[in-house]
Amino acid sequence: MLNKIRHKSIIKFDLTLCSFLVFICFFMGNTAYGFNPLLVDFAIGQEAPGFTLSDIEGKQISLESFKGKPVLLNFWATWCPYCRKERSHLNDLHRKYKDKGLVILSISTDRSLKKLKKYMEKTPADFIVLSDSEGRVSSSYNIMGLPSSLLITREGIIKYKFTGFREWSSKGSRELIDSLF
Repeated sequence: MLNKIRHKSIIKFDLTLCSFLVFICFFMGNTAYGFNPLLVDFAIGQEAPGFTLSDIEGKQISLESFKGKPVLLNFWATWCPYCRKERSHLNDLHRKYKDKGLVILSISTDRSLKKLKKYMEKTPADFIVLSDSEGRVSSSYNIMGLPSSLLITREGIIKYKFTGFREWSSKGSRELIDSLF
């Protein structure tokens, strides 16, 4: 009987604590700018972590080499249906903004470079595709789901982070890109 009462007390405490934490998280994130769970990330406003990765032909590409240009980092995988759906939007975005200086770095999280190359033969990209087969870069950017994208200013500061499919050719997305120039 005593164990049963103790068990109920622990459950009540756990529920109260969880409710309190949800309440705090909601109101801490609900600023004058509004609450959008897809934009919440402690990295926003911070300098983008530097990295060097290989493209599918083995050429080393570093984020630092694009300092002075706005960058869209897009993390994806060949097995991800939403990543594949996003590809045409990224190609459109690249065509519209390449002359303005926007750099799109598409970072594959696939473990197999062979599989990535085979996929790229069937579905070419107009932008730079890099391989993060060891997951170092996706880990440094705290990528929790695919696709995930970050918009980085000319100064190398993370301005926005999105998790999930995004229609990059939409008016709202173009406004976000325009804010980088």
